[in-house]
Amino acid sequence: MINIFDFTDFRAYLKAYFEDRKKSEPKFSHRWLATRLDLATSNFILLVMQGKRNLNSGFCLRISEVFRHSCKEAEYFEKMVNFIQAKTSKEKELYFSRMAAMRKKLNVDRIEEWQYDYYTNWYNPVIRELVTGKFFNGDPATLARMVQPSITPLQAKKSIALLLKLGMIKKQGGRYVQTSPLMTTGPEIYSLAVANFHRAMGNLAVESLDRVPKQDRNITASTVFITKKTFEIAKKKIEEFRNELLTLADSVKEGEQVYQINFQAFPVSKEWKAKEQ
Repeated sequence: MINIFDFTDFRAYLKAYFEDRKKSEPKFSHRWLATRLDLATSNFILLVMQGKRNLNSGFCLRISEVFRHSCKEAEYFEKMVNFIQAKTSKEKELYFSRMAAMRKKLNVDRIEEWQYDYYTNWYNPVIRELVTGKFFNGDPATLARMVQPSITPLQAKKSIALLLKLGMIKKQGGRYVQTSPLMTTGPEIYSLAVANFHRAMGNLAVESLDRVPKQDRNITASTVFITKKTFEIAKKKIEEFRNELLTLADSVKEGEQVYQINFQAFPVSKEWKAKEQ
């Protein structure tokens, strides 16, 4: 049986439900479904699955009736639709948090929430670096004091538990070591969480102008008038340098301090195009 609470993308759910129900009910088809939903075209749901059409609240209810959803399932289905079809990060965050709250009440423990939390709380990557240090004695309060700006011991403790759940660190003897698991969150959740992470780190960069002494930071900027082709070359060079930096960091056996190094490139003008002659 397909469990709707295992999904965060309503299109993926529709596809899985359709395939599963067709196995037990051969008559279940796009045409049969279109008839039950009073649709003029038989391929509408197929187009929805493919991302070529969207759903509104009224149609969500009609689908839930045909799919024989319980009240909670119908509510969750509508939240999934709102999440995937949301136009802004703020909207997506709202609907995802509501989905997560529903699953929590139903004791559905999903890795998507753990991965979302990893990126949403900016200090998790910092804890992942600090927790492997020789100075760490196992006391979360020690980590909390090391983070800048500081966090609470409870936040540090929860961060360690999250990293262990995700398999990003593991206990080896009396110390923690890093591992490199694959992040498998769906694209919608992943992009939302990463956007939150970049937003938080961007804010920290701004705050560091007042919080961190000039000799302990390096913040520069360049404003250039270039072509899109040149911009693609610049992006490639940034990526190459980022990889070189990761290799350099990996060669360091025992670090002294955690640094956040941001790379940002974005347009600050509209695109200029020469008028056609």
